[in-house]
Amino acid sequence: MKKYNKNINVYDASVERLDFIFKNFERIYVSFSGGKDSGVMLSLVIQYMKKNNIKQKIGLMILDNEANYNHSIDYMHLMMQEHREYLDIYWCCLPITLPCTVSSYMTEWQCWGEEDKERWVKPMPTNDYVVNVDNCPFDFFEKNMNYDEFWDKFGDWYSQGKRTACLIGIRTDESLNRFRAIMNTRKTTLKGEMWTKKNTKTVFNCYPIYDWKVEDIWIANAKFGWEYNKLYDIFYMAGLTVAQMRVASPFMSESKSSLNLYRIIDHDIWARLCARVQGANFIATYGKQLSYRSINLPDGHTWKSFTKFLLDTLPKEVSENFKLRFKQSILYWGRTGRGLPLKTINELKKFKVDFKINGKTAHGNKDKDRVRIQSVPDHLDFLSCNNSDIISWKRFAITILKNDHTCKYMGLAPTKEQAIRQRQIMKKYKSI
Repeated sequence: MKKYNKNINVYDASVERLDFIFKNFERIYVSFSGGKDSGVMLSLVIQYMKKNNIKQKIGLMILDNEANYNHSIDYMHLMMQEHREYLDIYWCCLPITLPCTVSSYMTEWQCWGEEDKERWVKPMPTNDYVVNVDNCPFDFFEKNMNYDEFWDKFGDWYSQGKRTACLIGIRTDESLNRFRAIMNTRKTTLKGEMWTKKNTKTVFNCYPIYDWKVEDIWIANAKFGWEYNKLYDIFYMAGLTVAQMRVASPFMSESKSSLNLYRIIDHDIWARLCARVQGANFIATYGKQLSYRSINLPDGHTWKSFTKFLLDTLPKEVSENFKLRFKQSILYWGRTGRGLPLKTINELKKFKVDFKINGKTAHGNKDKDRVRIQSVPDHLDFLSCNNSDIISWKRFAITILKNDHTCKYMGLAPTKEQAIRQRQIMKKYKSI
């Protein structure tokens, strides 16, 4: 395990963070997905409560996306049953809107939608801790609610107006976005603890295991004999490295690269997944082949004209979404720019790409020149670096082909306000 200068490892550091949480928050709940990180997070909290003889229950929120592996479902139910005395459980099987990146025609999909009942991937669970439309205790809930909106409003509802900690098992070494979330100095912390971030008026997101590495997860499971999702054993036998093993909604960008594993591991679920969301089989078969170097330009096209051709083939709503995001990217690169290595800047000069230097970057070591590109190049195949990181028409085309409606491939992510506003507008004009 990683060790700190004060000679403690990440486990001991996490226990110290739990000390802080239980002393400074009136209400506490854990977000549980059934994955390895949230599993260790929950086991760590239960262990802490047992050692400190804490009898008051903590909340446990599960958002069932309808399409979990059978192993994940079994593991989550096992954890509920073994630790019921410590948990106030909300296993949410509600019609929630989730991102969809496997279809050209669906930017989102809705789990547990009443109109899709005949096509549900799994039957509705019947345990007494399951929350569905028939027994929903949440006064804030509306059908078709977006996941992000549900997340925030659940926290406010659970807090009952008291200072509340939402414990989230994410680790910063899994992705740069997660590192940024933790290190974001613009968000309010509690008493200066960087691993706490104020999310709503009463709720702080807390990340007690943010500095763990993936090896630490499995060391803790082995050392303490904690239960874990046996799906990871199947992943290992399938040849995945520990860093490649992910448990997430199957149609999100983070997990679609491993979508084909459903075909092998849970073939019954796989068949229903294909019937549930159009494009699942295509992405599972060809998704990994869609990279910057793997796509050839059709004859008679530039990448700009090919991008416009692709936009014309899409449904209006999907096309408008891509156009909006591409415009945001063009404006960002034209007005602000992005820090690039000196080697890349020299290659841009060599191949006569029109750009300007806009000072130094404001993040990291603040030593990179920020490059502004006002005229979008058709492609950047000549660069020796990762050319998919820099704006080009080819990058736009690949984003469309990947069905990447949130445009993560381009380094963009919609703000929460943008996402909510867009859905409000769509809802308002849906009947027109």
